[in-house]
Amino acid sequence: MPSPYVIAIDPGHGGSPTSDPTQLWDPGVVVGSIMEKDITLDLALRLRTLLQRERVKVVLTRSSDQYVEISERWNRAHAVGARMFVSLHVNAYDGDSTINGLAIFYPKPDSFSFAQAIDAGLAQTLKRFQIADDGVAIKPELWVRTDVPTVTVEPAYLTNPRERGLLLQDDFRDAIAMGVFQGMLAADPEIEETKVQLAHTEAAATAQRLAAESASADAARTATATRWGLIIGGLAVLFVVMRAAIRRQSRLPQPPAYRRRTYRRRRSVSRRY
Repeated sequence: MPSPYVIAIDPGHGGSPTSDPTQLWDPGVVVGSIMEKDITLDLALRLRTLLQRERVKVVLTRSSDQYVEISERWNRAHAVGARMFVSLHVNAYDGDSTINGLAIFYPKPDSFSFAQAIDAGLAQTLKRFQIADDGVAIKPELWVRTDVPTVTVEPAYLTNPRERGLLLQDDFRDAIAMGVFQGMLAADPEIEETKVQLAHTEAAATAQRLAAESASADAARTATATRWGLIIGGLAVLFVVMRAAIRRQSRLPQPPAYRRRTYRRRRSVSRRY
């Protein structure tokens, strides 16, 4: 069985305030009751669903509303051997709510082509929502320990009223997930190749299992038929032996029938003298 393709998805920020003052939390950008941490987790779950259909093994740096240190996020991705790392965020710009558009950041030059692929995928799926494409930009302070293709995705501005409204819509979030997904497929064709290999191997394994089950069933039927054949044969032999014994017994000479003879007793006559 070939190994699955592994991708790490990082829902940015996370965690909520508790009664413990030492417990850290990070909501990200907050506008009214809308928090970046909730949007990023939802986007990650949608993207995970798309990738799992491609037989990709997906690892989330967080799967619930919890605070996770930046270093720990990378450690979790590195520990499972992720071959791509995508961190999901939404953008913000204080003081000017007209700033808008999507942007892709990458930490090192070796992630440049990956960033371009993700940007192209998002630009295509968000085109119908009229989201401006600001392209890709390098940010070396992000994910400094990464050694695999890595990007930070900023698909829209939560501080822009129009884009904030879009971020609350399911179809817009689906389009973001689909854009990142298509960018991943374009960045590495091995994702699709691994899916095909897994499908072929699983089909062959299923065929072998069915053949083994069929052979086992045939063997069981043969054993059952043999067992009943022996039982019926044994009963037939027993029947023949018993029948022969009965016939042999009927041919033996029989003693004459016993007849009781009747004797008349003579009465003695006593004489008197």
